[in-house]
Amino acid sequence: MAFLRDLSERVWSYVSPRKTQQRREKPFKVPAIPIKAKPAKDVAMTPQTKIGHWQTKTPGSIGSVDNTLLPPTPPTSAQPHDDLEGDTLIHDSVEEAPKESSDESGWDANEETLVVDDGEFMEQQKSIDREKERVRQEIQGRELREAGWPEDAVFLFQKLGLRGFEPLLPDDWVNDFPSLPVDLFTHNENKAFIKAKAGGDYRAQRALEDLFNLGPYARDAVLTNAPIRTPEYHIGRSVKKYKQWAMKDADLAHIWKNLSLYETVTCDKYTPSYVAEQKMVSKLAKLQDKWNDAFETYEQENINAPNYVPAPEWVPTLYGVIASHTVMALVSYIAPTEVNGQGALRMIAMFDFSQEGYDVWNSLAISIFLIHVRNRMKDLKEFLPEPVIVRSGDPDL
Repeated sequence: MAFLRDLSERVWSYVSPRKTQQRREKPFKVPAIPIKAKPAKDVAMTPQTKIGHWQTKTPGSIGSVDNTLLPPTPPTSAQPHDDLEGDTLIHDSVEEAPKESSDESGWDANEETLVVDDGEFMEQQKSIDREKERVRQEIQGRELREAGWPEDAVFLFQKLGLRGFEPLLPDDWVNDFPSLPVDLFTHNENKAFIKAKAGGDYRAQRALEDLFNLGPYARDAVLTNAPIRTPEYHIGRSVKKYKQWAMKDADLAHIWKNLSLYETVTCDKYTPSYVAEQKMVSKLAKLQDKWNDAFETYEQENINAPNYVPAPEWVPTLYGVIASHTVMALVSYIAPTEVNGQGALRMIAMFDFSQEGYDVWNSLAISIFLIHVRNRMKDLKEFLPEPVIVRSGDPDL
């Protein structure tokens, strides 16, 4: 009972008028008057001024956020980054190339092509002399053949050099790529080099659109100092992803899995160029052996067939994609002329994805290369053995 009495007194003490009166007798404090914010000075904010005030937040610790998840191209990426530290991507050949290719060091498909900043393209188009360009292409092709280039590599070299001089895309795509110059589209389906074979336009457009994002991703990897998704990682990944679409579109994915026309080597900017070149030469030498074996197998299996067509006498031109930091090089393989000799690499073109304003042209170069490879594989498909498909399942069924 004593417990209940004490509890009753505490409750009554809390709600009694006496307590309320005591609270009222406390001195009344006037709340502080809020300080008015001073108006900012009237400053004209031009676009340049606004960009100057943008700040990119830096994480508090290294492990607090994954830098690779930051949005592409933050405002501070407005300037190109030339931090290759003077190291050339392709060193002199691992082994001296044959004499006929000794004067090729100056060839680069990017030197003569109309690759300008996107905003200057239309002005440059007005000053093009088409007839002069046609004559230049004929002279260039003759010089390349005299230097020992195979016809396949000459075609690719000149196709890369014609970016900006000729249409590449079907006219049906013009509304899907409104930022591209209209001169890149054509009504003539035969002149559209970049197009779908059988997989439909949607997948082809999506693959090309993803390829256009390569430049921003590579530059953002530099800005964020990405430890895993480095610039060379993005280059290799984009090339592989576009290749997967191209081969699937032409129904060649099952063949390409066992036999391809190019190899890829990626390395950071601190890797010496000759290391990447040696690795590429080794890969392409093994790939050439695979092609020789494939042609020999075809000859053995089809030489007595009624509609026998002999396999090509020579292995097709094999290519290499070397990505070092933000730079990508397209090279072709020079097979050794001696029995135990070592092959070499021939430069076709080099592209720097650190330069803003050239993303479309660099991405179109990758697309042209892979479409060219797809078309060559299509031509050679009849001479390649069909891979054996092993279906796994319950052996008792």
